[in-house]
This record gives sequence, structure tokens and C-alpha cells, in this order.
Amino acid sequence: MTLEVTTITTQGDLDALADAWRGLLGRTDNDLPFLLPEWASSWWRCFRQDAPLIRDSLRVKVVRDEAGALLGILPLMLTERPPFGPVRARTLNFLGADRYVTELRAPIVDPERQGEVARAVAAHLQGDRTWDWVAWHGLDRESEFARELHRAMPLQWGAAETASVLPLPPTWDLFRAGLKRNIKESLRRCTNSLKRDGLTARLVVAERPADVDRALDTFLTLHAMRAREADAPLHPDRFAAENPRRFLRQVCERLSARGEACVLSLMVDDRVVAARVAFQLPRCLYLYYSGYDPAWGKYSVATTLVAEAIKLAISRGLPRLHLSMGQDVSKSRWGPETSLRHEAISVSPRGASRAAHWLYAQSKDSAVLERTVGHLLPRRRHD
Repeated sequence: MTLEVTTITTQGDLDALADAWRGLLGRTDNDLPFLLPEWASSWWRCFRQDAPLIRDSLRVKVVRDEAGALLGILPLMLTERPPFGPVRARTLNFLGADRYVTELRAPIVDPERQGEVARAVAAHLQGDRTWDWVAWHGLDRESEFARELHRAMPLQWGAAETASVLPLPPTWDLFRAGLKRNIKESLRRCTNSLKRDGLTARLVVAERPADVDRALDTFLTLHAMRAREADAPLHPDRFAAENPRRFLRQVCERLSARGEACVLSLMVDDRVVAARVAFQLPRCLYLYYSGYDPAWGKYSVATTLVAEAIKLAISRGLPRLHLSMGQDVSKSRWGPETSLRHEAISVSPRGASRAAHWLYAQSKDSAVLERTVGHLLPRRRHD
């Protein structure tokens, strides 16, 4: 069966695809908020660039079968950079190329048709002379999609991101019984330290759009306070700039209207001491960025907040909780299941494209660009 690949180039057409997009995601058992259509659409509104140094244009690839059924979406944009020597660099990159706000980007593919979709996408891209290289993200190297894509347009593999996911049993007691001794002891200390000082912690969940917007004010304050904490691991303020804050409010407003975004606040008596943005998908609660008041750090309020989030997910019958992308002790201590999503590039075989990619990779100007407009550029190892 021949598959058709078309290209979306306007915001209106991108928004019109949302219902079918969600239907496709439902067949993939998605546990990432970053793959939702509202995330892609809001990101494009907030972060797209149209300036002398860098210019973006929509190039979302849509794959359908002969009956019109949606089988794949590649949320791509074409980014044109200044000339390096005699050539201008043109990269197909995924929407969400902001480094930190979007934790993972990936193709969205019907799991039963991966090979066909990969071959159709590769043939379509190979017939397109408007790009010099494709920066791929979120690939499972063992998947049929990645294998077929590599056969058709060889991939240069790059770095990988780790997903840390907790399978959840029916009750908190069962979950707690399966934890390692160190985290059990940590949870006990968290509870007892508050009790000794006559304090009580409780979880407050903001879910309605107006409540979420108000709770985001507190989250942003606590996130910035955590970033300024002295003598602690580095946690930069990812929402210090206006664009990321505007995006966060916009995407949370749209997703909370669907019951998919919330702010989890840990209150001690009448004071919010820690907060975390979370996204509830059909079968997973995704824990996004957090913040806390360093004055309450001695009570390990961030750990208590994660425990309360796990209890919330269990109470709602969700089978998984995603601790967010990346691998560190704050995630591994919970004993999650891990998986890798890989980055790769495909360079066009055209001589001018190979030259553009080589010059971009070698040029000192690329480092300058990363410092000045790095939130819109792929990481250098992608390029």
C-alpha cells in the first residue's frame, strides 16, 4: 500500500490536525506531554524565529494511507541560519528545539505501521531539496521505524536521553514495600522531622485553568528560589526569561482545560513550601519542573512532594508515573524502569549540503550562535 506524505506549513493547518493527532497518540500509549498537539502549537506561537540571524518555517510531515487514515506525524520546522562561507545552513528540526523547556521531541508513528511510515518519510525527504540535514530526536534505536529510516537515509547517531518511569501497583503500601531501604528511610525521616516540629504537610492539586494559572505564580517563585539556593546542586531557573514563562502559562491553560495539566503544591500548615507542574495523560502522570523554598530544605520537602504525587497517581488508577527525562539520583533512588531515546542526524548527499553541515560544525560562528540564540538551535552534538 502506498502512503502519502504531505507537509503542513501554516498555523491554521497545524491546529486543524489536533483531533487526528490525538487519535494517533492514543494508539502509541504516549506518556510524554511534549508530543501533544497543544504543546507543538503553543511552542510555535511562542518560540518561532523570523530574524536576520535565524528564520523558522513550519514543515510538519503528515503520513496517511490510501484511505486517509493518519499513520504518522513528524512535527518539523525548517531553520535557516546565516551563511557559513559561501553557503547557508538549512536544518529540519523538531518543534520544541528550546533545549530545556521541551524535554523530549520525537516522531509520532502508528506502532503497527512503523516500517512503512519510515520508508515513506525517507522517500519524501530525499525528494526535497530545501534542507541540508535533519536533526532527529526521540528515536528508539531498536524500533522498526529507526531501523528502516537508517536503511533508507543513514543516520549518524548522537547522544541519548534516559526516561525514568515508575510502574505503579494498586496501592501506596504495595509501592512502598518495593522500594529500596534508603528511600524508605528518607521518606520516614521526612515525615518524622515535620511531626517533631508540630507541622503537617498536605498536597493541594490545582487543576482548573484559573487555579492552575494562580498556582503557576507560586511555582515560578519557588523554582527561582531553588535556582538561587547556595551550596546545593545546580538547578538553573528555566523560566527566568519571558518567552518560557509565556509558553508555560499558555500550554498549561490549554491542557488544564482538557484535564491534562495541574500544579501540585505541598503545603505545610498554610504555606506552600514546594510545587511541581505535572501533566496527566490517559495512563501516566508526568512530573515536570519543580521548585521549593530552601528554608524548608531540612525537611526534604521535594522528596515528600514526589511521594505525594505518586500517591495521587495511584489513587487515580494510573499505571505509570514518569519522573521526567534525564538520569540522576533524585530519580534513580525510586528504582524506576529506564529506556533510552536517541538523537541522530541525516545529512543530504548533495555536495552543497555536506559542505554546509561541515562548515557549521567546524565554524566558530556556531558557538557564537549557540550562545546568542541557543534556545532555538539544536545542540552541537545533534548538528
